[in-house]
Parts: sequence; structure tokens; C-alpha cells
Amino acid sequence: MIDDYRHLGPSALEVIALSPEERIVRMQGRRFTEYPRCRFVLDLMLEQLEQPPGTIKPNLLIWGESGQGKSTIMAKHLRDHPAVFDKKTGVRRTATVGLEMPPMCDVKWFYTQLLRAIDAPVSESRANIPLLADRVVTLYRLTGVRQILIDEAHNMLMGTLRQQRIMLTVIRHLTNVLGIPLVLFGTQDAREALMHDHQLTRRFRFVELPVWEAGEEFQTMVGSVLRTLPLRRPSTLTTRSIRALLSHCGGTTAKLFETLTDLGIDAIQVGEERITADMVNEFIGRPGMG
Repeated sequence: MIDDYRHLGPSALEVIALSPEERIVRMQGRRFTEYPRCRFVLDLMLEQLEQPPGTIKPNLLIWGESGQGKSTIMAKHLRDHPAVFDKKTGVRRTATVGLEMPPMCDVKWFYTQLLRAIDAPVSESRANIPLLADRVVTLYRLTGVRQILIDEAHNMLMGTLRQQRIMLTVIRHLTNVLGIPLVLFGTQDAREALMHDHQLTRRFRFVELPVWEAGEEFQTMVGSVLRTLPLRRPSTLTTRSIRALLSHCGGTTAKLFETLTDLGIDAIQVGEERITADMVNEFIGRPGMG
């Protein structure tokens, strides 16, 4: 039976025997699809995490336009490295933590989010910034944090120039004191913010997730997504239909996933069990799909 579904990846094979309704639900709830560009970023983050103590660990800025999968990659890395309870010490060890940059340059809020990321109780009304900073350092060392992921890093720009500089100084101080690397995720604005701080710039590696362009890489990406859709027949897309998908999605990863998932659901509902070039053209031509 597996030979009949050689066009599918492991995740799709696991559910291919389910009813049409169940397979549709699985497609709608899918959280992650790996592709080469994504794997490259995940490997960089893993390499950073696994470097031994005392090693110089460059920070990372993963940047790109909205919809390029930055938050999805971050969530995948966090799922791959969950907190583990240490029975001997009675401490929950948290190798990597993730949070979202506050929608303004608010240092107190930032430290509060760092504490909440490890489920530490916070009394915002009583805590001042120096106390919060000391508590972050103490608890992060105690729980064994070795990597901090920060999404929406471009929010550092949501304030006055003075507030922005303070936030950048806080980030630099945090990495100095804890001696652990950061991974920031954001738009080009985040890159511009870091470029204004020359000390931080030297400590960061900038990794872009550009919008997709026509070519072999995008075709590979489409093929990767198709292998995750539990359709019982191989999909047949032409070069022209793949270019139509690229144009429709504007080169964004999120839009491509959404479109192919919708097409996969249509294919199950009409009994076609595959996505064809004609289906792509018809879907894109629907009112409101341009």
C-alpha cells in the first residue's frame, strides 16, 4: 500500500487511510512544513545552542518580510527543545526560551516577558527595573537557559530614538552578563535598528528569508508542501501553474502554504485526490483570490 503513495512524506502517510473529513481536519491543523531554507535556519540555531560553555557564540538575526515563516521557524525550534524537569535538583531546566518583543520600547515590560518565558512569578507593581534585571540573570542561570529567541524584534523601533538606544543597550548587557546567544526574528526594520549600534552589529550574523522568486528553489518548496498533503494521487503541476502560484502568493511562504492547503481541501472534496494545473488556474481566477 505504501508503494501506492510514494508521492507522500511521512506525515501525510500517517493519515492517508483516514476518511476525507478527517484528512481535511488534519490539513487545516497542520503547524509546520520543513523546506531547505527553513532547515538551514534551524541548523544554525541548533549549532548555536549546542556550542560548549565559554565558546564565543555569535547572535543571529533572522529577518524578512511578514509571512516568510519567521515565527513558524521559531515555534518549531522551541517545540524541539522543551523544558525538562530535573528530579535531582527539583529545577525545571530550560535550554531555550522564546518571547515576543513588546510593541514599544518598554524595558520593564521586556524584563517581565523574560521572566514569564520561564514561568517565573512577576509582581509588576513592586518590581523596579534593576530588580527585574537581577532576577532575570539569577533565574536564567539557575534554570540553565542557553539561548533566547525574540520574535517581532522590529518593535525595538516603536519609540523615541532615546528609547531605542536604551533597548539596544539592555540587549547588549543581557548577552554580556549571561554569556548566552540571542536569536532575533524581525523585518528589515530590525536589521536597520541593529546596524545603528556598531557594537551589536559585530556580534550578530544576519540571515535573510527573502521572498521567493521563480526557479528551482521555489519548485522544490512547492514539492515539499505537496508531500505533506494527504492526497491519494500525485499532484500534477506544470511550470506555468507553478509560476501562477508564485505570482498569486507574492513570493510569501505563508500565502503559499495557505493556497496549497486550500487546493488540497478542494481536491478531497471533489474526489480528485490531487492538485492539477487546471485546479490552480481555476482557484486563482476565483473572485477575491487575486
